[in-house]
Amino acid sequence: MNNKIIDLNILGKNIKQYRIQKELTQEKLAGLTGLSIQYIGNIERGNTTASLETIMKICLALEITPNQLLITSSSTTPNALAEQIIDSLSDKSPEFLKHIIAYIEFLQKREPF
Repeated sequence: MNNKIIDLNILGKNIKQYRIQKELTQEKLAGLTGLSIQYIGNIERGNTTASLETIMKICLALEITPNQLLITSSSTTPNALAEQIIDSLSDKSPEFLKHIIAYIEFLQKREPF
């Protein structure tokens, strides 16, 4: 049997994406699923696991399939890539971010890839 691990960050980002598309707040999604707002937030941030039952409740509320939540988006648009960069840097220190900015400025002065 092939065991696969669910990427909590992908799951959380997909839940957030579909929730926003449906114009739902975390509070409204929590009400539709019977889950707490804090739990929804933790799932969206990839901070906690979600049981199959929880995933199914969220899918029903968002009117989507589990596959839509669990599959990685193949989107490589500039906006999708920029959002991915922002998400990956959101918990970094100001000093670290200054180094990243300096590196980006360095790369922009070089020839395109």
